[in-house]
Order: sequence, then C-alpha cells, then structure tokens
Amino acid sequence: MSDTPRAPTMSARRRRPSALTTSLSALTLLAAAPLATITAQTLNNGTCAKERIVVDGCDSTNIEKCRKNCALFGSTYLLDKCCKHTGINANLLAFEESETWIPRIEEYAKCTGANIRLQYVAGGEDDMGDALIEDVGKNEDETTGQGIYDAYIVQAPWLPPVFKGLKSLTQYIKDNDDSINFMDINQASRSAVSFDGEVRALPLDTDYIALGWRQDVFENEKVKNDYYATWGEMLKVPDTIEELVDVSEKLNGRHDYNNDGIKDWGFCLTPQTNYFQAFLAPVLQTHLNECEKQDGGYKCLGADTGQNMFFDVDNFEPLIFNDGYRYAVELYSRFVMASNCQEQTFNGEKCDRKTAFPTGRCAGVISMPGTMTNLLREDGKYAPPPEKRMDSVLGEGEYWGRRKVFPGSRKVINWNKEGRPLEDCAGDVCPLAKNGINYAPFFAEGGESYALNGRQSKPAATDAMWDMFTWLSTLPVGEVPLAGTYRKSQLTDEAIDELAEQWNNTVMAQDLHDVLDEYFKSEEEGGNVVQDLFIVGFSQYNTELDLELHKNLILQDIEKGGLFNMKDASRSIDPVRNKKDFDERYNRFIESLVQRFDDVHEMQDGGALHQLQLWRGALDISPTKSKDEICQDLLATDHAGFNKLGCINVV
Repeated sequence: MSDTPRAPTMSARRRRPSALTTSLSALTLLAAAPLATITAQTLNNGTCAKERIVVDGCDSTNIEKCRKNCALFGSTYLLDKCCKHTGINANLLAFEESETWIPRIEEYAKCTGANIRLQYVAGGEDDMGDALIEDVGKNEDETTGQGIYDAYIVQAPWLPPVFKGLKSLTQYIKDNDDSINFMDINQASRSAVSFDGEVRALPLDTDYIALGWRQDVFENEKVKNDYYATWGEMLKVPDTIEELVDVSEKLNGRHDYNNDGIKDWGFCLTPQTNYFQAFLAPVLQTHLNECEKQDGGYKCLGADTGQNMFFDVDNFEPLIFNDGYRYAVELYSRFVMASNCQEQTFNGEKCDRKTAFPTGRCAGVISMPGTMTNLLREDGKYAPPPEKRMDSVLGEGEYWGRRKVFPGSRKVINWNKEGRPLEDCAGDVCPLAKNGINYAPFFAEGGESYALNGRQSKPAATDAMWDMFTWLSTLPVGEVPLAGTYRKSQLTDEAIDELAEQWNNTVMAQDLHDVLDEYFKSEEEGGNVVQDLFIVGFSQYNTELDLELHKNLILQDIEKGGLFNMKDASRSIDPVRNKKDFDERYNRFIESLVQRFDDVHEMQDGGALHQLQLWRGALDISPTKSKDEICQDLLATDHAGFNKLGCINVV
C-alpha cells in the first residue's frame, strides 16, 4: 500500500535511457535447491546485505514433506503442486521493498522448486512506469520491450501504456476462481486493472482516502464547551465536506491540543491532487448506472451514465467547466488555509501531514490507508506521543486516533441539465444519498497488483509466476507483501478480531471495518466508488493539476497571483469574503489548467481522441466505440467536440 505524492517533480518523471540496465537495483532473491543466497543490494550507493537460507532439494514422492512445505497459512492451493516447477527460472520486477518477500519466495520455492528472482527498480514508484514500458513494450508496437522479466508488481496508473503487452488474466482467473474468489475482491480494485473487458493484473491490495479524527479533541469537554460558546452549535465529527471545512476553520487557532501553550490547527493534510479529488468526488459523481425507483429507494443497475470526475466520456472535455468543480476548489482551498499549511508554508517548509501530525497540533487528518495507520496507531511512525495528546478525557474503551469514511457532499452537479448546475443532493439527482448526503469514496491509484508479461515470457515461467500469485491470493492479508485489507471476506468478525490482536487495538480494527464495509459495497449494494484516471499520461495530468492548483493558486503568494498571504497567512484570500479577488484567480486557474491538459493530450500517441478511447475502456463504458464511431456521434451532436478531437481526419 503506497501513499506517496502523485505529482513528483518533472525531473523525476523525465524518461531516462536504458532504465532497466541503469536503474534496477536492490533485492535479488534466488530460491533454489539445495542452497539459495538472498542478496539485498542497492547498486546506486553500494550498500549490500546478505542472508543465506538453506532450501532442501524438492522430492515430490515425499508426501509428508510436501504437505509440510505446501500447506502453509491454511492455504491448500499448493498441495498438488509439490515440485511442479523444479528447475524453472522466473524473473519478477517490483518497485517497493518488503521484508515479507524473502520468506514468501523461500516458502514457494521449498514447495514448488521454482527459482524466483526478484529485483527492484532503484527509483521506486517514480521509475516503475518507465521500466514497465521498457520491458513490456508499448501497446501498439509488439516489437518493443526488452522482455527481461516474466512478471511485475504494479499499480493501475502504470498499466494503460502497456496493458496489451500484459497477459490477459481473465481465463486464468476463471480457471482458478475456487482459490482466487475474484468477486470477493472489492469492486474498485477489480475495475482498476480491467481494460476493454479483460483483466490485466491480479489485485491483492487497495488504496483509498479516508478521514482520521482525534477523539481526545472532539470528546474533550473544554473544547466542546468553548466551541459551543463561540459558535452556538455543538462540535461534531464531520459527515460532509461542508462540515469538514466549517469545523476545521472553527477549531483553527482557538484550542491547544498538545498542551504547549500555542493555539493549534484544524485538520491536517499534505496538499496533493488525490486529496483535492477526494473533495471533488462526492460533488461530481452520484451514480455510475441509470437508476429506477424501487421499494421506496433507487436501484442503479441500468446503462452506464459515464459519470466520473475527470473527462467527459463523449468528447473528452475536462469536467472543470461547472459550478461543482468550483465548489470543490473553494472548499478545498479553505480547508488548506485552516490546516498545517498556514504555518509550514509560511515558514518555508513543506506542508506535510507526516511532520505536522506528530506534533499533536492537528484535530484530524486525511490520508491513504497505509500512512493513516501509522498516523493513528499507538507508537505509529507519524503518531503524536501521549504527552502531546489529551488522553485523560477518554473513557473506557475509547481511543484517541479514529478513522471514518471520507465525508460526502450535500451539493452535487445535475448531469441531466445543460451546464451541469450545482444542486441539492435529493431525488433523482442524487439517488444513492444517505440522509441527503452523497458519498463517493475515491480509490486513488489502486494499490499493488500482479501482472504477467504476455509477449516475451516463456510458458513455464509464466505458469510458475501465476501459481505464486494465485497462492498469495489465498493467504491471510498480513502474510501478503505490502497488502492491506482488500477483500470483503477480510471484514468478517473473525478477521477483524485477528487484526485487533495484531494491532493490539480493538477500536482501530473496528473503525477500519466500518470504513471498508461502506467502501467495498458494489453498485448493486448501493456503492458509488470513484475510479482514478487510469489512462496514458496519468502522472502528467496530475503534475499539471498540482502545479496549477497548489503551486500557482492555493499556496502561491497573493503578490504573485495566488491565494496565500506570505506576510500574514490569516489574511489569505477567502472565496467567500474576498469573492472578487478569488473569481479573478480562479478563472485564470481554469484557463491555465485547460491549456496544460490540452498539452498533455498532444504529448500522447493518437492525441485527445485516442485518450478518449482509452478512458472509455478504463471505465468499461458500454457499448464500446471505435474512434470512427466516436467521431460519427460527435458529428451528429457536438461539432465543437468533433473539431477539437481532430475527427475530420478520421471520418
């Protein structure tokens, strides 16, 4: 589970020649009989660590030993595969290190006899996308790709340029679904790795955004009384993005959470595009399928609506020319101004939840799951120590660090009206609403998944890697490298009890259950999960949005055309109090963002029209359309879109 910025510097994203020969480093695992040497090495800095592991020879006639080696963690998948892959060599490329890989590959080798070599890309996530292109090759050119690796650990944003070179796993999954139980994996993770109706990677993790809140703040009688005396309303944990911003502003600068005599902030964050998009999601996406009234509610299982929060699925116009987008920007900018950014940015530091939250000055935080656990868990890497909290106000069974679903919105755009106006969440406009609130959890990036090289890998190596991937899918979540809870079956009472024991924290385990019980709902169950932008250019689109939204607008100095007052952060431009100034800057932001998105379109093979076709495929929009069909429809209904996509060259 990764939780790194979505928009690294341009220098980090610039293509490097021969990435696989110059950038690969780190862990090489050779699991073989009778002796294997496991080497962890970083070629860049010369550091090296070695561990010798004895692996006995593989004998399929030794029933007792086969059962011992092949029935680990309660999984039976490998029981009939003892020594099946003896002498088979396979290469696996990964981007993030985990100590769990060493025992898993050793165990798999002891059972099957396979020799698995694992190697990491030195640049980690920043370089993995380029490494995939270099090894797998581009979609439209089967002659490209070095073919050094048989399999890959991937994240969904890296798949669009190469998915045609990855082996389709659809039939593999069908043949092994008694073990994999693919539909048990949450819908968002399944959708993230599916392109044009084919599954291209096996998801064994998931990434999403949730809200963390301090119970020692929200249940503190002094804070509650002061809040009521000042604002005339009760302090409550936010259920909507409107409440989140309002509460954060009203807490900011009025209370001392860590007992250092300094007034503290509202909620904290690291300004990244995915956290802005978490605000945007419940405003722009209300239902993925057409709905009909049924039994006093709505059933949404009809035709695809094409709703998303990135680009129109008919003409690829960015979904930024509507009041909903502006509404989200306004709320998000206010949220940032009441956060840790007001001081960290003012002081010339990076605005970062990982450095802010440990100070005890945050009333809460927004984050992805892996980092969230380290923010809220006792002795977590980014958690405030007891002396910087107010645990004395907590009752029996309460815990200071809580997690809940990311807030929804009481305002949504109406997709059925021209201009997509912003309206109250009600009726047909908002069919999946709960108490007048539209929830739309954003599954950013998708988490770790496992893919096979479909072009150059030898069949024997492919089979060995697939058996390892399938075996991993049957293991308890804590035994799978880098994985977090990603299946519905991992939300059973028994599974949550095991997690509570692992964390030594029942409250945290139950909170995670409550969040994922909502997030893992399918459309049939009333779920409304929002998918990330899984098309070629993912990182470039996010880089441009980050530049315009954060660097040129919200955190840019007022004197340079931004909203942030570098001389007095409390006097930064507010979209309500300073509407005229905000309007001017917001309009400039939209104009610049449109141009930057257009530039990214043109950088991709096939331009915006090809990007539209990829986006429809990533969203699995039905019916599928060829470029010619897209252009024919635009010619009949949208001449401006027809011209902008260059359809004159197609039809």
